[in-house]
Amino acid sequence: MKNVFSLKKTVLAASVVAASMAPAIAAAEVSGTLGASSQYLWRGQQLTDGAAVYGSVDYSHASGLYAGAWASSETDDTEYDLYAGFGGEIEGLSYDISYIDYNYTTGGTTAASPASSADFEEVHLGLGFAGFSADAFIGVGEVDHGDDATDNKDNYFALGYGYDKYGITAGYYDFDGDPEVDGTLADYTHVDVSYAVTDQFTFTASKIVDQEDVAGVDTWDDDVVLSVAYEFAL
Repeated sequence: MKNVFSLKKTVLAASVVAASMAPAIAAAEVSGTLGASSQYLWRGQQLTDGAAVYGSVDYSHASGLYAGAWASSETDDTEYDLYAGFGGEIEGLSYDISYIDYNYTTGGTTAASPASSADFEEVHLGLGFAGFSADAFIGVGEVDHGDDATDNKDNYFALGYGYDKYGITAGYYDFDGDPEVDGTLADYTHVDVSYAVTDQFTFTASKIVDQEDVAGVDTWDDDVVLSVAYEFAL
């Protein structure tokens, strides 16, 4: 979902962080965004063959509580995500804890769930200070793998730094299980570099720089993926 440093992740997680770490509002505020990107870039992966359109509606309270919904078009599916959390800032240290529910209207597939249903949930823990950020997304709930519902123990961790119009993120996707034994996805590490031409217009380059071999073969495409995104507030 959307923007930690503008479109650092170009997808949901950033929308959650942006909502939680925004300056306190006088009482409460409802806001929204609408945007489009040349690629749906998700944690180092290119999830669409072409452009994606996305938008969000967010509610924020001065206490630090927030909730929202985010939706995006995909090649063969539509994703909508619901989230709620609490965040704020103490002497320059920003913090966030939130719950994210990812949903796909026709049960599409994503990195977190390659089976018949991609719906899954995560708990997000985030800290930020002086341009640096640290985020952990912990898989919770269940993932539907065909006829079996299993606990989602896939986790994602990211470290980032943003300065002026530039941002860099290193992320590690830790999938539960052994890909050579039970067919789960292989762990990988990626790096994203972004440049915000304006507050609305952002370029991002992403590359998987390391991955777990499966029978001596790389399973993830490690080409550099470029994405251009435009987003504005409603």
